[in-house]
Amino acid sequence: MIRYLIARRKTEAARAQEAADEHRAAAEALRAVGTGSLTAALIRNREAAADRAQERADEQRAAADLLAATWDGRGITNTPDGPMTTEEW
Repeated sequence: MIRYLIARRKTEAARAQEAADEHRAAAEALRAVGTGSLTAALIRNREAAADRAQERADEQRAAADLLAATWDGRGITNTPDGPMTTEEW
């Protein structure tokens, strides 16, 4: 079960990373098109979407790492700052 959850989180991280890369590529393509106010707004929109997708990818990777720590036997401890491996705490 844990291995499935780890794989799922890693897959979600890869998808989010791919989306972030696509948004960045779209923003670069828009930069090549022109510099009007509408184009500038579209570029900002794509960059914001890329940032959100990148955050999602980072969160999914962190979740996979925590699950892997549990699977590896290092254990997870709930602390006031959130879940940590027992080695970190």
